[in-house]
Amino acid sequence: MFGIDEDSLWESQQKWKNEKIRYLLGDIRNLRRVKRALSGVDYVFNMAAIKHVPFCEYNPIEAIEVNILGLNNIITASIEQKVKKLLHISIDKAVNPSNIMGVSKMVSERLLQIRWIQNPKIQMVCVRSGNVWNSRGSIVQIIKKLKDKNQPIPITDSNMTRFFIYPNELISLIINAFKEGKNGEIWVPKLKEVNLLDIVHNLVGKDYPIEIVGIRKGEKLHEELILDYEISISDESLENVWVIKNDYD
Repeated sequence: MFGIDEDSLWESQQKWKNEKIRYLLGDIRNLRRVKRALSGVDYVFNMAAIKHVPFCEYNPIEAIEVNILGLNNIITASIEQKVKKLLHISIDKAVNPSNIMGVSKMVSERLLQIRWIQNPKIQMVCVRSGNVWNSRGSIVQIIKKLKDKNQPIPITDSNMTRFFIYPNELISLIINAFKEGKNGEIWVPKLKEVNLLDIVHNLVGKDYPIEIVGIRKGEKLHEELILDYEISISDESLENVWVIKNDYD
């Protein structure tokens, strides 16, 4: 387990006391450290990212260095260390991106596909997810914290929608994509749009005070999961997933 967040590593170490797990502190922008982390490793799951839209908007170079160049370091280290398979996590904001975070994830998807073409000995696959329900920093956690403080809940726009996926659904998707995915494919779950105002009403009731604060810089009113073009090159044999083929192949 490799990451830059010391607290998360410590919490994980307390939760999973297993001599077979190494906990390494480091930054994916540091290629030398990434190579050390992947020494003797067969399979890599890359979930490292700067994921908040405002942070990426105001720290664009850092977003590029982590979300694009960091992935490139992971791919390079995986090739050198003879890793068997690499899975990379992306997000719906990569589709028709309107902000730096989305652009960086779009490039990361294409980077993975191109580098697999150049290095087909190591299998690579990508999972493009929606927002993970009740994940750290998500709207669900924000709503709960504000309710505990009896504070009004800010909503960017009453018509705004997002795609959500439950943690167990995402884990199942990642496992299936890792087992079956290949050749730089992008696996995309078929999710339903959810209105953010409906989420607030379901969690705290319709009478709880809300505050309309307006859409932040770079945000969309509605996200997209997949492009029409991508559907045309997808395998839809799986009921709940599009498997987008690598058209660089």
